[in-house]
Amino acid sequence: MKGSKLGRTAFILLCLTLWISKCNNAESTALDGSKPSLAGAITIDPSILLSLFSSVNNPIEPLLNEGETTLSVDENDAADIMFAIKNPPSDGSTIQFKFYKNDNITFVTDYNPDQGGYQNYLTVDFGPDPQNANFDYKSGFQINSLEDENCLNNYYYLTAIEVSSGLSQSFIVKVKDADKCIFIASNGGTGYPGNFAKKGIDNSTFAGPLEVADDICNSNVPDSANKDVGYKAMLAVSYSPSSNLRNPSTDWVFSSFRKYYSQSGKKLAYSFSSGTTIGFANAQEWTNSLGTSGRIWTGFSSMDWTTDTPTVTQCAGLAPSGAPYSSWYSSTATGTQGVLSAVNGNSIAEMTNTDPAVVIPTLCSQRRNIVCVGQ
Repeated sequence: MKGSKLGRTAFILLCLTLWISKCNNAESTALDGSKPSLAGAITIDPSILLSLFSSVNNPIEPLLNEGETTLSVDENDAADIMFAIKNPPSDGSTIQFKFYKNDNITFVTDYNPDQGGYQNYLTVDFGPDPQNANFDYKSGFQINSLEDENCLNNYYYLTAIEVSSGLSQSFIVKVKDADKCIFIASNGGTGYPGNFAKKGIDNSTFAGPLEVADDICNSNVPDSANKDVGYKAMLAVSYSPSSNLRNPSTDWVFSSFRKYYSQSGKKLAYSFSSGTTIGFANAQEWTNSLGTSGRIWTGFSSMDWTTDTPTVTQCAGLAPSGAPYSSWYSSTATGTQGVLSAVNGNSIAEMTNTDPAVVIPTLCSQRRNIVCVGQ
């Protein structure tokens, strides 16, 4: 028994030695593996290690808004957060916690001129509130989220150390990304025929091609895109039994003052300022292409995002008897396509090399991918 106990103790000490060495020499890893999270909290105060074997004397818990399950802040913005002592002391004493910032979640820190100025932590007191008993043993502060270069929501640790015991608690903070993801729905690599909306319309599963296309997007969101938002298909819809249309003036996919990332959400596709389309006719381009290879259905008749006869550009045909024409319905019509690797107007309307250049219609029996844009 004694030997077993000594063996366990030696094993724990070995694990701690290896862990401390790793924490002090390696970059920290975010909860989702894509960003730094606990940067410095472990190395700032070694007493955090005690929490492996002990619990905080007076644990705190976050006070969340209705419907929230974790602390949250918008990217490149600020948020007020509140905590409360779970089991307040009966003697009216004050409990202190130190909250440590990291590389992505920051706040105004304590100022101590004797220790070189601002510290990497914020000391927060929890005690009776003489002004309002409803706030007894509750306290909070403002956190700030720094801007990143992707379109994904991320999660970080916010570490708090109880001053009296030196023990720690960690809380997850969700950073809701302001930027939007673009991904390619490829139907498992086989693409979609130009009449991809026919079955949905004929079976009354959906009201029209716009609904079918958007459902394709929202049913195929990859892990590399933000799954907390909805998606719209980047294509033109001029005919629809539901009367729901799509073009740069109606139910459009891009918004002003928004960044969009393509190719697994890692490359900046475009940063829109006042407009919601790219002026390809004025030699503007995507910052990075939407994809690396293949073609997409778009339905646009030229590089200036305009639409023409839908039976030529949007695989349009007569829907079931008595119904109006519908875009993306006929396999015998033609449609227009974009080139995923292009950064110019060919990305939305592949044109000939002639002078003047004209759009190239494609038989709707062909299979192409669909671009999906986060909202």
